[in-house]
Amino acid sequence: AGMLAVDTRSGATLYARNPDDEFQPASTLKLVVGSAALDRLGEDERFRTSAAVTHDWALVVHGGGDALLTEGDADALAVAAVRAGIRKVRGIVVDAARYDRNPYAPGWTWDDFTFDYAAKPSALALEENVVHVHVSPGRFVGAPARWTVDPPAVAVQSSAVTLPAGAPTTVDVDPDPAGRLHLSGGIAIGARAHAIDAAVADPRAYAAKAIALRLATHGVKVLARPPARAFDPQQPQRTFWSHYSLPLAQLLPKFWIPSDNFVGEMLLKELGYRAGGAPGTAAKGIAAEKRWLVSLGVDPASVTLADGSGLSQYDRITPRDLVTILQHDWNGPYRSIVLDALPVGGARGTIEGIAGTPAAGRIFAKTGSMMHVRGLAGYLSTERHGAVTFAFSVDDWNGAYASLAAVRAAVLSRIIED
Repeated sequence: AGMLAVDTRSGATLYARNPDDEFQPASTLKLVVGSAALDRLGEDERFRTSAAVTHDWALVVHGGGDALLTEGDADALAVAAVRAGIRKVRGIVVDAARYDRNPYAPGWTWDDFTFDYAAKPSALALEENVVHVHVSPGRFVGAPARWTVDPPAVAVQSSAVTLPAGAPTTVDVDPDPAGRLHLSGGIAIGARAHAIDAAVADPRAYAAKAIALRLATHGVKVLARPPARAFDPQQPQRTFWSHYSLPLAQLLPKFWIPSDNFVGEMLLKELGYRAGGAPGTAAKGIAAEKRWLVSLGVDPASVTLADGSGLSQYDRITPRDLVTILQHDWNGPYRSIVLDALPVGGARGTIEGIAGTPAAGRIFAKTGSMMHVRGLAGYLSTERHGAVTFAFSVDDWNGAYASLAAVRAAVLSRIIED
């Protein structure tokens, strides 16, 4: 266990336990890329996605790093195409060259790759590169389970069956290298639909198919996807649609409060793009983060950065480093943005063990949770003293997580009340 608590105004240490030990941070590492992005990109930064047609009627969609592009945005693209007089295109080209195509960071575990929280980042990302699968029971025991996919841009093969009433749901999904999803297991007759969010194997193909489906819905014919050699990125293009993401100040709560791994990886590659040009890579982003940390006074030897989300087993950071970042955020121009973007114990987000304690409503902090790891770093609103900045890190934990959460709540409540 490691902890550092300091007077937010003066920086004076109030309590320290192993503050310079390096801990696996889990999602508290998201404070690094989120705060660095605020400093380096600015609160008003937006990410632009655009669509254009070439002289020979290929439709080109340019990805600009919007992590929260939706199927609704793809529909808006199709509506704009119709308004621009486009009735058919000879194919869809997805331009995702802003970032590299390396999907996973060192230290990610392979059995995470199917799940939405480990989706592959890409400069053009639709629905966070996740497909939404809904599975329902058939009409009788032993019948094939029924399923739908939204958007219907991924092929599905299913061996899932209907189980007897009361049986546990065992439906699972596995992708194959060709991009198909395989459903297996079963769901009980009479059970409610079971939802699974699955990461797609090929983000570019997924986006192209989803956009083609939306175009077809609005009467635009897509003849065939042109081969890569048939598309020259330097040829003239007529832009007919642009979409801008939320500004970074509004994106941050959608990143930190739900602890969205995908947004973290996208921001890391964007930092790499801004620092080193195309393609934006995690390595370039990490180098930019380290330069930023040094500017705050952090010893780079005390930090091991492997990704933007904290999902990597290789990430390490000290409680002192987290407190340094938080002090910088408090004393800089973005204090209110940061406070609005952090979970609040007992009020918004999921901070374990805080509801019903004296700390409820008085903790503004980023959580971090993995197997054997729990972290929390942020600010305390004390009853009499004023603000306290803290980081509480635990790894190699083999006990009950509820017990650890209770201890942490008691420690933080002591600071708040004392």
